[in-house]
Amino acid sequence: MALLARALVILAAIVLAVLAYRAAVHLVDRILRPVDGGLDDSQRVQRARTLGPLMKNAIRYTLAFVAVVVVLREVGVDVQALLVSAGVLGLAIGLGAQTLIKDVITGFFILFEGLIGVGDVIEVGGHAGTVESIGLRVTKIRLLNGALRVVPNGEITQFVNYNKGWGRAVVDVSVGYDAELPRALAVLERIGTEWAAATSRALEPPEVQGPTRFGEADLGLRLMVKVDASQRFAAEVELRRRIVEAFEREGISFPRRVMYVQERTSS
Repeated sequence: MALLARALVILAAIVLAVLAYRAAVHLVDRILRPVDGGLDDSQRVQRARTLGPLMKNAIRYTLAFVAVVVVLREVGVDVQALLVSAGVLGLAIGLGAQTLIKDVITGFFILFEGLIGVGDVIEVGGHAGTVESIGLRVTKIRLLNGALRVVPNGEITQFVNYNKGWGRAVVDVSVGYDAELPRALAVLERIGTEWAAATSRALEPPEVQGPTRFGEADLGLRLMVKVDASQRFAAEVELRRRIVEAFEREGISFPRRVMYVQERTSS
């Protein structure tokens, strides 16, 4: 009879752990779910994608630990002595795992302060990519070529986040010295104004600068537009396409390098 009672307790502990996990996951999804029509939908979606998996993992490990403790107690294992031993072992491991502790602490503050979110384009250690997941120990970044870069959070001491606040689309253009400079600048300004009016992405009127550089065979011009940070790369690509088409249509020359080859005649 006692054996049956223990078996029932073990079964109940496992079933309750599973039900509690499902209920907690549903609660997490409901708390982090964006409100339809809210102004901060994108921020809440990003927060859900960042914190959701981490919170679910923490709940799963906690409930699994509790269920294992109940099962061990029912099968006759001295749980109190086991927990004390585990605490001493954990302290010893912690003293020798300072790097791990540093990663966890850094990851906690990254999540707490919202410095990086899933979907952000960041640059760490000279590598730029899209954040796929953030954990307490490591952050996973998908590079442009498809490679997955795993960075310990303790190494994310300095980074660039291209998706926070506003950004500036900067397009540098080179023209030949024979090009009419005022006309080239006017065409650039017109391109920026037309793009801003057509897309409604510009946060400020476009700005044209030049010459910004004197090259061996070219002059440097620059078109800048303040946009939302997440739109910076797309804006630069679209502006470059428009500039190429407009310069070809207006007959504004790009720089050309001329090489003279002299044939030697044998005497």
